[in-house]
Amino acid sequence: MRRRLLLKSATLVALSGTAAAALGSCNQTASDPATSASSTEGDDTATLRVGLVPWLGWGEAKIAETQGFFEAEGLSVEQTVFQSVTEVNTAFLSGQVDLVWLVASDLVVLSDTTPGLKFIYASDYSGEVDAIVGRNVASPADLAGKTLAREEVPYEIVFVEKFLQSAGLTKDDVNVVPLTAADGSVALVAENLDAVATYEPFVSNALNASDENTILFSAAGTNIIVNGLASSDEFLGDRREDVLAYLRAIEQANQFRESNQEEANQIIADWIEVSPEEVADLMSKITLLDAADNQEIAFSEDNELNVASSIESAGPILVEAGVAKTAIPGNELVDGSFVSE
Repeated sequence: MRRRLLLKSATLVALSGTAAAALGSCNQTASDPATSASSTEGDDTATLRVGLVPWLGWGEAKIAETQGFFEAEGLSVEQTVFQSVTEVNTAFLSGQVDLVWLVASDLVVLSDTTPGLKFIYASDYSGEVDAIVGRNVASPADLAGKTLAREEVPYEIVFVEKFLQSAGLTKDDVNVVPLTAADGSVALVAENLDAVATYEPFVSNALNASDENTILFSAAGTNIIVNGLASSDEFLGDRREDVLAYLRAIEQANQFRESNQEEANQIIADWIEVSPEEVADLMSKITLLDAADNQEIAFSEDNELNVASSIESAGPILVEAGVAKTAIPGNELVDGSFVSE
């Protein structure tokens, strides 16, 4: 069984340094063009083109599509599913899609080549789905002098740095090596690593493999990994009413999921190609947000978990890691007006 929900962490190139090559490589077609809502033939201006990968937290976009909520809002929406974060972000920068579902910290990197990007809606906070698992490590501080693997993607770079800070460690104290989440988890189980930054189902696989494997750190209760919707200032200004209608359809999908959990889980399971039972289990490990939560948490300056602070803290880490050129202030990359109307 393919676990397509894991594609959210596929390698994201540092587009700030390789924009021309990346944009040139995006001539390939999306992996699943059939997964789109209705569109007005020959009227590309009216169609909202949305890009995403099959991530659990973006299930509302799929629910809204299958239940006709976009059409109910009078919208023509084309949701294109890509096979990796690299592809969907590159498609966004090259103008192939208008709206993009991404990890908020990606905007720090993407803004190097495309100013004026804004995060407008938070779908979920990645909680226990993302974790650092250690092998025979009594406490996070005991990882000093040992080896930890992580993927070379912005949010994993930030995630590991936040872990090190919480443990009173620096990158000089730990040997950080690049490995995919899958390969890193296999290496941990094979006792070739001391720790790995990974995500489900690899977290559970590692824990089940040995009693010596324990969670040292997770994204639970933090805003380190915030997922949601973004676009450009220009598009948001030109198509504001359509974007608001799109978000109303997403809110309808949120309500549908709450009142029809089994059916909603089946829709998402079919999309990301896991079982409904796995969807239910994984849903319990992330923090899903609706419109009210966006106002009270994600876009509230008074809430310490707001998305602007998440982006703000990620910036310097990504600049130091060499994947971003500028640590743009978090409040310059968010627009909370879309969740307040």
